[in-house]
Amino acid sequence: MPIRFSPAAAVFAVLVAVLALFSALAQHGPPVEAQIGKNTCSQVVVAPTMPPTFDLYGSTDFQGSADCIGWQWFIYENWRAKGMGRPNGGIGPNVFGLPVQKAGAYTTVWESYANPDDVFKTTLAARGRTLTATNGLRTLSATSKGDGDDVSLNGFHQAFTFGWLTSRDRDVTFYEERIDNDELAYITQNGLTSKSKQLYCVTHGGLSLPAGRADIDCNGKPANYGNLGAIEIKAAWIELHDPAKASRYLISRANLIYPDGHVVKDALIGLVGLHIIRKVPKAAQFAWATFEQVDNDPDATPYPTSPPTSTPPPPTATPLWTYYNSACTGANCKVNALATPCANGKAPPPTNCQAYTVPTQTQRVTPVSYFSDDSTSVFRAALQKAHATTSVFRYYRMIDVQWPRVVTSTQQKPFARVPLFQASPDPSWPVANSTLETYVQGAACMDCHQSAAIASSGASTGQAHIRILSPALLRAMRAPHPGASAAPYASDWSFVFAKARLP
Repeated sequence: MPIRFSPAAAVFAVLVAVLALFSALAQHGPPVEAQIGKNTCSQVVVAPTMPPTFDLYGSTDFQGSADCIGWQWFIYENWRAKGMGRPNGGIGPNVFGLPVQKAGAYTTVWESYANPDDVFKTTLAARGRTLTATNGLRTLSATSKGDGDDVSLNGFHQAFTFGWLTSRDRDVTFYEERIDNDELAYITQNGLTSKSKQLYCVTHGGLSLPAGRADIDCNGKPANYGNLGAIEIKAAWIELHDPAKASRYLISRANLIYPDGHVVKDALIGLVGLHIIRKVPKAAQFAWATFEQVDNDPDATPYPTSPPTSTPPPPTATPLWTYYNSACTGANCKVNALATPCANGKAPPPTNCQAYTVPTQTQRVTPVSYFSDDSTSVFRAALQKAHATTSVFRYYRMIDVQWPRVVTSTQQKPFARVPLFQASPDPSWPVANSTLETYVQGAACMDCHQSAAIASSGASTGQAHIRILSPALLRAMRAPHPGASAAPYASDWSFVFAKARLP
């Protein structure tokens, strides 16, 4: 998720406005359901169902409703899978997130989706192919969500990079991506693992990822890829050495390749962060939902006091945060500090470099709002109603959902170039997951993805060549001028197309 540079004054103004809103709500005393999105939140149910559109149903609180839609997506994606990308309709809601031991780890719907690195046959996919063949488990080696990609920056005055994230137990966090069956069908049926086919698509019918209805192929003709729309997942995992922690995490099994080459086969891993983005009618620019496990790290500053609407109360997080130690002192305790790796091909190693095993001191920069926390309470109440009282998912919280306020066509026009129209994204404050955007938490999803482009022609190294453009360059591209046509062709908000290796 992408970058928004928010001046401190603007953030302060937003907080003042929010405080004023809270004061007004307290004086007038509206019903709780109005504050959390009356119509949408009342429809959250522990069942593998997905809303067909991103419709806020005339809610009195759009953000609360958006967050509750995100929770329904979360339920669907974390349902036990039956086959590739399909939920098992034969199980009841009371087993949703039922704690299991390592040997009983099951596959969720999103985990059964295709990995785009496998689809595009990148070098990242090749890293663990032999290891996976030995036991059938997936192999994780990416130590940042940009690992394995060639990420270049244009127009930024400060360095921007993805770094590794290490827990207090000295374990590196691992990352993976997934794309759903609809997006996979669109890519494969239109031959979009090829750079030349991508160029053909964007200059003929228009490169438009499916939205579950009114979809088209690369010639602009009607096509059907499924009824869910394009869904992309990014996940962050940590190795769990203590089996007792398994009851607080969605767990899985994987082979892990650590940065120093150390390999752990059949490791028990726990999910610490999850992005779900989905393109549907009324969210042509995708809606962007992000979640975290409650033990990750604390907010750097508390959110303004909210009305007492959150019931039942959230579980008490362990005082031993996964990525934060309040007693930490010394040079390695600076919060959200990007470390310099020692093994970077230079001899001698850079001054003040840091081993991968040194814990990362992490805090959330933008606190989770009470709108999001109320939607989390709606989700937990749904778990109780479904008798899923021991579900591991009660230890997860909504961070936020970013969504486009302006409704536009889900079809991209031919010759679409970056930057794409953002459609007035909400919320206006930064939206970042502290496990996936640890070092760029002044982030808002669409700001980065509006510069997502098709794969460039030329030699391929097996990496995604991702070009992230600064806000200043994007603004310049919007203005009509002779150089505007030099902007890259857009890929409909997704960076996966940059992974193409075939000519």
